[in-house]
Amino acid sequence: MAMVFAMACSACFAQTDYQMWEVIYIKPKLDKVDLFRKALAAHNKKYHSTGANKVGVSSIITGPNSGEYVWVMGPTTWTKLDGAPGEGEHNIDWEKNINPNCESIGELMYWRGVKEVSYQSPGSDAFKKSRMRASYVYPGKMDRFIDLMKQVAEVYKQKKYPNSFAMATRQGLAAAPKPNVVTFVGFDKWAYWENDTFVKDFADVHGAGSYERFLEELSLCLDRTVSYDEVSETVPDLGG
Repeated sequence: MAMVFAMACSACFAQTDYQMWEVIYIKPKLDKVDLFRKALAAHNKKYHSTGANKVGVSSIITGPNSGEYVWVMGPTTWTKLDGAPGEGEHNIDWEKNINPNCESIGELMYWRGVKEVSYQSPGSDAFKKSRMRASYVYPGKMDRFIDLMKQVAEVYKQKKYPNSFAMATRQGLAAAPKPNVVTFVGFDKWAYWENDTFVKDFADVHGAGSYERFLEELSLCLDRTVSYDEVSETVPDLGG
């Protein structure tokens, strides 16, 4: 048993076929927004413009973090993080030019993509708008939740929706209930939300009564008191 466990751990730590992202929420001071944006853009273009260290920045439009910016580095891996910018002039630049213009900087988070739950329509890489749903999945229910999200992705694929759908799980989360999973819908135009046929499409793909069963299963996986939605829009000028 010890040998099997060691081999399994070795395979786990050697795995590189995944993508993850480093994420920080930042709230600028209301009277320093212009200075904040200028400093953030300069920092990202100098230190985060290529490869696994490349950063994208989005402005949060709706949800509990409205008015903040979300700073996202990646896709990367744990191994690649060893080569990410850190101590020295990188940190000095952040502390000197960005921190003074911030009201608050949220905790550093790492999110890992679930490659089995992924759909992209043609051209969706260029979409700037995204609806994120953050949720807390009960301990022991993550595999069940992923299976449910696979059903959602299958609807998107078979119906050829003109947007994207993806999922990520939070890494290294403390025991306290906080969002530990997020799903994303990427879209191009606001008018996308006027054509909501998902319930009907779900039944077409998975059979009569499947959507009701889907909701029942979902309620067994999630603590909805921790869930929330937010819509954000990429700000290309602030990225790397």
